[in-house]
Amino acid sequence: MKLLEYEGKALLSKHHVPVPAGALWPQCPPSDTGWVVKAQVLAGGRGKRGGILMAGQRGDVEQKAALLQGAKLGDEPVHAVYIEQKLEIQHEYYLAAFVNRDQGQVTLIASAAGGVDIEQVPKSDIVGVDVDPLIGLAGFQIQRLKRALALEPGLEPQFEALVKGLYETLVDEDAELAEINPLVSTRSGQMLAADAKIVLDDDAVFRHPSRSAPIAWSTDSAFMQRCRQLGVIGVDNRDGVSPPARPTVAILGNGAGLTMATYDQISLAGVGVAGAIELHGALARGVAHTADVIGALFMLDADVYFINAFYQLRSTDALAQALTQALDVPHAPGRERVVVRMRGVNQHASQQIVESAGCFYSPSLRTATERVLALVDSIARGREGAP
Repeated sequence: MKLLEYEGKALLSKHHVPVPAGALWPQCPPSDTGWVVKAQVLAGGRGKRGGILMAGQRGDVEQKAALLQGAKLGDEPVHAVYIEQKLEIQHEYYLAAFVNRDQGQVTLIASAAGGVDIEQVPKSDIVGVDVDPLIGLAGFQIQRLKRALALEPGLEPQFEALVKGLYETLVDEDAELAEINPLVSTRSGQMLAADAKIVLDDDAVFRHPSRSAPIAWSTDSAFMQRCRQLGVIGVDNRDGVSPPARPTVAILGNGAGLTMATYDQISLAGVGVAGAIELHGALARGVAHTADVIGALFMLDADVYFINAFYQLRSTDALAQALTQALDVPHAPGRERVVVRMRGVNQHASQQIVESAGCFYSPSLRTATERVLALVDSIARGREGAP
């Protein structure tokens, strides 16, 4: 879950990381040095795309905010406009903390070269420390980062507090990445997070019930919003503008590996995938909840729906029952357009339920995939022959 800059800065500020005074337009913070008008987008490199504008007078702020409000940077919409106090920058640094899954630890990296893509900085100019989550951030590790930046003595206490705040943000907010680029020192002797990139762990959302939804979510499709409500992982490949030229398939699988393997089978055959859902333990919440998840799949308006499940512990007939419930609601697709491959516990009972519901069933992934592709070809030929 990527956050917009101002959302990330709000989390940093919560953990005592200093940030410049700022406000969402049409609010405007007081400033004696001018303002920076920033487009709030999720992709990087917005400055190079005209998404960051300087303003010396309040009238300039209004004019430039109006240029960005509701505009697009490339293909990405501007979600909001953030007005920030202009800083008198002395030096720019780079500082980030992220979950290092290979190490099973948190890694912090710092560089005296900030304000540019970290990939462009020579490795010799980057220092990193790995933090054991059972021990936490140690003082000597902060000292190592501090020495690498060769800070002026007056900035060192600020930097130490800032690193602690960044680490706390990552851990307490269940973030995968907390990046400050640039971290700046000003002519007045302050250290501030001039920009922020925060990526939160989607799977930890339930641990933060008081957290407001990121603004970027409001522009998501109804399908994606429904997936979040149901606690499942969804992917929506539709552009929301024009219907696809060829028939598409929507996929539901249990487990990320099986879902992606199914996705690959369809994509490698040259067929478009409208979207997918990974059940993500939904079956443990009951048949009715799983039926709601399958109903969310039908929101993709695909031509064919492919359900691929393999359960070694849970009973597959519960998933089959959920499918029949989902097919009984209004606006459900025709049952001839639903292909089911199930294997595992109570597989034979599942087959009887699925076939009695009028859907195609096979325990073989190859056979089920061939059925999906045959349906796609049949639908495509029907469209080509239509007047």
